[in-house]
Amino acid sequence: MIFLAQDEEQEAVAEMTRELGLEVLSPVSRDAEAAAAVPATTWKAVVETGLTAPVSEELGGGGIPGVVTYMTAVENLSYGDAAITLAAVWSGAPSLLISLHGSPEQQAGLLEASKNLDNRGSVALYEGFGRGASELETTIADEGDTVRVVGRKVAVPFSGQAESIIVIGVDPSTRDLRAVIVPRTADGVTVGVRDKSLALDAADLASMDFDVVVPRANLLGADGLQKSVERLRLAVASAQTGMAQRAMEYAAEYAKSRIAFGKPIASFQGISFPLAEAFSRTEQARLEVLDAASLMDNTDDIERISVVVSSAVAYASENASETTRHAVQVLGGHGFIREYPVEQWYRTAAFLSTLDFDPRASSFHSVF
Repeated sequence: MIFLAQDEEQEAVAEMTRELGLEVLSPVSRDAEAAAAVPATTWKAVVETGLTAPVSEELGGGGIPGVVTYMTAVENLSYGDAAITLAAVWSGAPSLLISLHGSPEQQAGLLEASKNLDNRGSVALYEGFGRGASELETTIADEGDTVRVVGRKVAVPFSGQAESIIVIGVDPSTRDLRAVIVPRTADGVTVGVRDKSLALDAADLASMDFDVVVPRANLLGADGLQKSVERLRLAVASAQTGMAQRAMEYAAEYAKSRIAFGKPIASFQGISFPLAEAFSRTEQARLEVLDAASLMDNTDDIERISVVVSSAVAYASENASETTRHAVQVLGGHGFIREYPVEQWYRTAAFLSTLDFDPRASSFHSVF
């Protein structure tokens, strides 16, 4: 039986990150989108929590938080702003992967890079569909003392800034998951046109094509790698859930203050019933994320983890898209005006729902 109640540490993390999200991330959300960059003071505040770019204690960092704690932090930071949160999470993903799977030489490089707050990390994971990691099409094949990386990735963060990119792919002969460090400027690495990612421009996303040969020493260790990759996928579901919670609460407050026909529009069933449904759906999305996170904290059954993560990602995406859309509708014409934040949440949810969505894991997919 999985126990989903928060412990004292998780409650403290939730409180701290919710406050940081509201007081530091939310006020600069529009500025970050317009400038396609997170303000330096905001970036520093997020990174210094150690939650978005974790480094193991063995390497002199603050340690790798448990998956439940990590997802709690991502959700509550995203309550303030999902775009800035995910920019930091994606930039910090190499810290997580190298801490857990890197060679001593790779870990030494991580320590040096972590001293520079201007450094941006990058992991090339997504390929335009939501499937388990073993179904990726990018290949990482052995060629003696080198490996050849061939494939196309979408929504690669900081593709124009990161010195190197960790590419996630599979061994073409065994289909085992692999990860390799690829210099961004290496021959055979092509950065496409910057993705106009609706409300995630702060992460500098772009498509990238790879047909590149790098030293075999650039490979990360394979033991437990898929579990770490599933953790990165689940972080997007956490961000979606935090954003959906904020949109639902914002719309509910607006509905209580907006008067029509002599009474608050919240008193009309056409407004109140969908808001109540959004509340229950968001709670379910949160429980699905916590269920997957708790499973990852307590087992190494990667097949089960992959199925549960795909389900949580699919449901969180569906819920965020539906909840933010309804928030726009509650505000009526105001919902499309930039002076109100709901249109930005709607755009963010729309982009994220296309990033990693497996229709086979959808709540609308029949299992019969």
